[in-house]
Amino acid sequence: MSKARHRKRRHAARRKGTTVEPNKSEHHHPKTIRLDERLQQRRTDGMASAAATQSTLGPGSMLGNYLIISQIGEGGMGVVYRAMDTVLDRTVALKILPPHLLQSPDFMHRFRTEAYAQARLHHPNIVTLYSMLEIPAGFVLVMEHVEGQTLQQRICSEGPLAPDKALWIFEQALQGVAYAHHMGIVHRDLKPDNVFITHKNEVKIMDFGVAKILDNKEPTRSRSMVGTLLYISPEQINGRDADIRSDIYTLGISLFEAVTGRLPFERRTDYGLMHAHILEQPPRPRQLKRDLPKELERVILRAIEKEPDKRYQSAREFHAALLQQSRRYGLTLSATDGENAASLPRQLGERLASRNRVLGGIGFDVFLVAAVMLLTLSLGFSPSQNRPPDEVEPVTRLVKKKTRLLPPAAPATTPARATPKQDKTAPASDRYDSLRKAWGS
Repeated sequence: MSKARHRKRRHAARRKGTTVEPNKSEHHHPKTIRLDERLQQRRTDGMASAAATQSTLGPGSMLGNYLIISQIGEGGMGVVYRAMDTVLDRTVALKILPPHLLQSPDFMHRFRTEAYAQARLHHPNIVTLYSMLEIPAGFVLVMEHVEGQTLQQRICSEGPLAPDKALWIFEQALQGVAYAHHMGIVHRDLKPDNVFITHKNEVKIMDFGVAKILDNKEPTRSRSMVGTLLYISPEQINGRDADIRSDIYTLGISLFEAVTGRLPFERRTDYGLMHAHILEQPPRPRQLKRDLPKELERVILRAIEKEPDKRYQSAREFHAALLQQSRRYGLTLSATDGENAASLPRQLGERLASRNRVLGGIGFDVFLVAAVMLLTLSLGFSPSQNRPPDEVEPVTRLVKKKTRLLPPAAPATTPARATPKQDKTAPASDRYDSLRKAWGS
């Protein structure tokens, strides 16, 4: 029955003085509120509020007790700002989840996982997480601020790194990775973009956005492929559970790129890259850089084996292999002392400078000897002609003695005293003659 007819019936009943019982079937129940719709509406409203807030962020704006100084970078998992903590008076980095990702449960899960994983870790070779905030702008990670460049930026600017420089970078990185593995965290994306080199020559691992917590009891959300396809391990492509050996593979690919200047697998399509990681054998690094030590090549090739059981079974084992190679260059790196790692470039520079000085001195000596010999030959000197005068006198004495022992050729017609005078003048003449011959006159 329509509302109009119901109103007419009530109006007619009032005229007759009767009442009309409302039809129970016509009773309108209150609208049912669906919780998922209300939450979705709240997320939408929150996203709009976050977008409005983030659009106003810029140098000089305040976000809680943080003063925004500048924008550092932007990626798929958020925008990073440099800010000043006005309460603790220190420079920090703020990573804010973009507004369009707030309604994605998968990205929200990853963002929280990054916070949980990084909150466990406190190591000199890992970027420190201070806190996580939920504000109108969205979710914010407050992290340690570091200045420098990523390993990828250094490779692009300097080209292939010398083996000794690559060794001290990856030795420090492996210390941080070994600590993360010990704490139950698998990074799963250890590409050169996530290896940071500070101005103090400290290497730090960052961006745990796709990290896996090994002791997490939550069911796996999906077996989708996570990581960067250029560096991803075969088991991650196949959708198998990644463990610490997956990080070994990714770091091995990064080390390959660092010392050769190119990746082992470069294909035009995603399918080609996945096929190469799973089935194709990588080129030998010495084919791309011939002066690379054979021992270092063997270390790299073992790290990027297809089967996880054939790789190094831990980051510490990988680190020990690199540490053995570093001794060839006279580098010393403690497995627990981060300060030694910061002094490695200085040690390397001093040792290389010392070696260059020694080699330069030897080269100068060889050049000087060659120049003297060439000058001697050009002037026509020989060892027999270049005798000092003091070697001539014994010869003249020998001549003097021989002349005295020779018998006279004819009878002496002069007085006996005249003979000694002739003997005295003859040696004198011989002495000068020998000197003239010695000096070429």
